[in-house]
Amino acid sequence: MSASLSRRRLMIDVERCCGCFACAAACAEKFIQFQDEEHVRRYSALRTCAALCNACQRVCPVDAIDLLSDDGLEEPCAPASFTWSVALAPCRKCGQTYTTEKLRRLLVEKLQAHLGSGAEPPDWIALCPLCRRDDEAHRLRAATRTFQDS
Repeated sequence: MSASLSRRRLMIDVERCCGCFACAAACAEKFIQFQDEEHVRRYSALRTCAALCNACQRVCPVDAIDLLSDDGLEEPCAPASFTWSVALAPCRKCGQTYTTEKLRRLLVEKLQAHLGSGAEPPDWIALCPLCRRDDEAHRLRAATRTFQDS
């Protein structure tokens, strides 16, 4: 295995990162990790990647990841890892944080592009999974009662 293939510089555009954690989930070597804390999702990643894949780069929905040849890029005394964070957004109903505002906006943009720019985003986007499930169960019960009353 040649040196140029064995070590690559992991470059994350932290301004572009939407905080979806797809990169961390895709990295079999766990070179990218995240932890949800009170109101932020904190990421840590190794500066150099020895894996011969580009799974993190392929799954990033906002193209925030580059893998560059590490030839001559190593800065003297550069830390072995780096960190960044993305603010978490609260659920409209219960207030628990569950996703990032950047990811919610991205989802709204994608849905509007698919459904038409004049379409209102679905109300479930601002709900956490538990509140979304409860809301859907309530709608289903109401629809069932309406159907039974007919």
